[in-house]
Amino acid sequence: MSESEKFDTMVPHIAPVCGDARTLLFAIRRLTIHGLRDAHAANAMLARYGMQYREPLFLLRKALVEVARNARGNIVVAPCCSPCMTNHEHALLTAINDPDTARTTLAPLVDVTGIDAVSSIVTDLAARLRG
Repeated sequence: MSESEKFDTMVPHIAPVCGDARTLLFAIRRLTIHGLRDAHAANAMLARYGMQYREPLFLLRKALVEVARNARGNIVVAPCCSPCMTNHEHALLTAINDPDTARTTLAPLVDVTGIDAVSSIVTDLAARLRG
């Protein structure tokens, strides 16, 4: 298997190029790689949501902590500069974009005992982003 084939299997989804999804993907990557108090993630959320950035940032941090706490295995994220997404990043963004399917979307990532907590946080985050 060539290096490009390995890369294609690790990051099979195209990353969003604008909007909330792009900001959330950047923040997810920064918070998971550099820690929950990453200033670049906070700045990106501030730039996108203005002075109301704190609650979405808090809920995103809380969601990532719950996913990590209840994960079935390692959660894989791509570097911030990657134009593609991993399956795990795609599942998180899909759950945030469509909270009605959060339980089924996040089921491969999270144990059964933690799926309720994660899906409720993701639902809260989605509601906060919409209005």
